[in-house]
Amino acid sequence: MTNAKKDPLGVQPPPVRGDPKPVFTDPARNARVEAVVPFFKTNYIEHEPQTIVVEQLLSYLKSMQSLLGGPIDGRCLSEHSNAGKSRMIEHLVRMAALRRAEAGLPPNPHQILCIELDKTTSVATWLRRILYEMGDDHWNDRNAKIEDLEDRILTMSRRLGVEGIVGDEVQHLDRKTTDARQVTDRFKTFLNRGILPLILVGDEDAEKFFEKNGKFASRLGTPLELRPLNPRGDAHDKELFLTFCERLDQSMVEGGIIDELSGLNKIGFRTQLVTVSSGHVGRVCRVVCEAAQHALRRGSPAIERHDMSVATRGFAMKLKWVLHDPFSNRGGS
Repeated sequence: MTNAKKDPLGVQPPPVRGDPKPVFTDPARNARVEAVVPFFKTNYIEHEPQTIVVEQLLSYLKSMQSLLGGPIDGRCLSEHSNAGKSRMIEHLVRMAALRRAEAGLPPNPHQILCIELDKTTSVATWLRRILYEMGDDHWNDRNAKIEDLEDRILTMSRRLGVEGIVGDEVQHLDRKTTDARQVTDRFKTFLNRGILPLILVGDEDAEKFFEKNGKFASRLGTPLELRPLNPRGDAHDKELFLTFCERLDQSMVEGGIIDELSGLNKIGFRTQLVTVSSGHVGRVCRVVCEAAQHALRRGSPAIERHDMSVATRGFAMKLKWVLHDPFSNRGGS
């Protein structure tokens, strides 16, 4: 019997290969760790639920082009933070560019503009940001009226061939200020004038914003859904989840991030990853990214349960994604 203080999170799995603890002063290990975050920021894994949403948005953008100049509709999407929305938006932009190339058209860097909204966004700052993204030399003209800014967007967007705007983090507009209401009203004007198709994306709090603005929400059609998977209760979702984990594992080896497959889709990882991520593949990537860095600093050729446990405790639990560490033995043995 041991007198050691019992860990309330359970018995953490020990490292099998590599050093017992991470080493932060090894130049070679540091160089490998430095490649991890850029890899995860740019690596895209085909995932059916995201593909379905992207295809719907591409169809929406295409259907609106012939209606520009008259009343058009928008689209909205809300889902939990770190669920994969940002990566989905990036994929939307890539796929739009690919379809354009397949049609024999030249590349257009302004094809889809992505504008991030924040808690200080006003009508003027939103419009100026659009002009900035289009390369307008006078985007920051403080003497320009709202109508002037909007007219310049219309003129420039037609000349540049802009096909739509994505407004990200729309939940930041759910505040009791005049600016927030004015931005919402201008969104409606945007659609009424048919200036550009508008896709509004936000986290779970964005649902409240849409509910409070019923008249505006009615112009956005049926809300698109990037739902979490339910691997425990749905056979197809289980297949999707395990396939995603397998491809993520393979991509890290192929990208030279980790030397060997870690078995993320195997027993010992897969059920635990469902628990930590609540079925959100974006969260899977976040936790695995943290675990990969820990494994590399230990000099391990693959991510081990120990590294996943460390990432769960130090990252996922602090974000309240999960309340316990499923990688540790809670039975105490």
